[in-house]
Amino acid sequence: MNNRLLIATILLLSFLISTGCSSILAGFLGMSYPKAISEKKLERKQKKYKLNEFTHCSVTEDGFWNYMRTCPDVNSVQVFKSGKLIVPKVSAGEKSSCPVVVGRFIDFLLDSTTYETIDSVKLTDYFNSKYIADYENVKFEDSTQYAILVYWASFVGFLNRQNTKKEYASSISRLLESGFAAEVRYVNYDVKEGWSFQKLTKKMLEH
Repeated sequence: MNNRLLIATILLLSFLISTGCSSILAGFLGMSYPKAISEKKLERKQKKYKLNEFTHCSVTEDGFWNYMRTCPDVNSVQVFKSGKLIVPKVSAGEKSSCPVVVGRFIDFLLDSTTYETIDSVKLTDYFNSKYIADYENVKFEDSTQYAILVYWASFVGFLNRQNTKKEYASSISRLLESGFAAEVRYVNYDVKEGWSFQKLTKKMLEH
């Protein structure tokens, strides 16, 4: 998917949350159009939503486009086992969902019969020096068997507190407290100052 289509996806999200009933949700939930954010404001957002359980890191501009291209869910979690993505098994006739549904996945992660491995999707497809800022300081240990990425962005608003904090972080924390060995990273995918996002968006609107 090229940059135009990526931008179109973001513009569509913006349109959906600004019209009809979605505009009401946007108002109550604090969702907004993705825009550049400073590191200082980002730190304030982390404190506002009390996202303090795990080590934080941010995507680079390349990482942002990669994430939006492959998993454009506003809040999501990816779990990798031995470097490969694992997802909930889907019963016959049941619709597939985004990579992780916390209620039926995190809480049952110890039962290998509830998930399947996607060999074609690897941790390094999302977590590497090209896609993660300050990668050397936040990278996973070579011996890490389970790596969990919890995504969030300031423009998602209240859902950071409801999904990322209340649902994802609490479920993962319970899992870790039970003795399950895993490394977890909060991954912020906000647009950062200095990126060409606004220029690319303007270019998209002109065509």
